[in-house]
Amino acid sequence: MKRKFISFLFALVVAWLSVLDSTANADLVFTNELRANFTFTPVEGNVLGLPTDALNFTALGALTFNLSDLDPTTMAFTNVTGGFTVTGPAGFEGAQLGPFQFDSGELQNIVRDGGNNIISGDVVDLRMFWEMEFAGLRLYTKDSLPFNGSITGTPFGLGDVLSGPLEFNVFLDMGNAATDPLVVIGKNRFLTAVPEPGSVILLLLGGFGATGFRRYWARLHQ
Repeated sequence: MKRKFISFLFALVVAWLSVLDSTANADLVFTNELRANFTFTPVEGNVLGLPTDALNFTALGALTFNLSDLDPTTMAFTNVTGGFTVTGPAGFEGAQLGPFQFDSGELQNIVRDGGNNIISGDVVDLRMFWEMEFAGLRLYTKDSLPFNGSITGTPFGLGDVLSGPLEFNVFLDMGNAATDPLVVIGKNRFLTAVPEPGSVILLLLGGFGATGFRRYWARLHQ
């Protein structure tokens, strides 16, 4: 009986150590509420018949980032998922925009606090393939789009920006990637960390509460 008990304790210790080891090497995963901004200019003679005026798109949503937690100062992105709902320009509201495939990227120059939490770093060449779906049509990139920028935490701090200014090609999905037509040239892409929707509501409620309290206090002292 004593030998069985010792074997059981040994197995328990081994299992616990394996859990600690897997935790130490686990990915860092976090989700950020973001605002996406892109400029899209339809090409001359595009198959959709769109005018060639530049359109500035804005979208709100969230992305979940996975980082391989293997190095104190440099970590590789291993995945990015999520998406956005377009809020403008007029006529495109409700379109779905976002990455459909992760490519690569790193978080470099990481600075950590005493609790080993990341407090700053540089996102370098974070690449994803992007798509937009609207009115039954799908527009997509054949090349991954790089984003770069400095961050103030994971999740990113409010106002942190990832960007990529260079132009990129956007194609209409007609079922054959080799012959899908070029319809749009994109540029000036930005991802900006914004407050979570719940936080905005709390801030608004707090503002209303403070206003109501001031009015109540003023009435008491009239």
